[in-house]
Amino acid sequence: MTATVTGDVQEQVLGIVRKSQEMTLDAIKQVVETVNNAAEKLPPVPFADKLPSLTRLPGASALPAPATVVSATFDFLDRLLAEQRKFAGELIKSTAPLRPTAEPAAAEPPEAAE
Repeated sequence: MTATVTGDVQEQVLGIVRKSQEMTLDAIKQVVETVNNAAEKLPPVPFADKLPSLTRLPGASALPAPATVVSATFDFLDRLLAEQRKFAGELIKSTAPLRPTAEPAAAEPPEAAE
């Protein structure tokens, strides 16, 4: 029963996370579209050629692409989580002698017939 309830709660949480991610992506896409549409209607910026661009910033070419940073971060987090899982398992094993052993619940005796 507890496993089912826990699984149900976990699925609900994951569903909420997915929905909030979808809503966030939709909102970001709308903002980008709105900004692009508005930018097309604006007059040119005076002295725009004098402003630094990303390609002209010192060291900008050495920076990794955003997708590379995200991928590397999640790869690291995968490894970190695996180490944490391993550690938690070892912790449970090493503390087992301190915990009472769980005995299977005894079947309830049948009610006496009246």
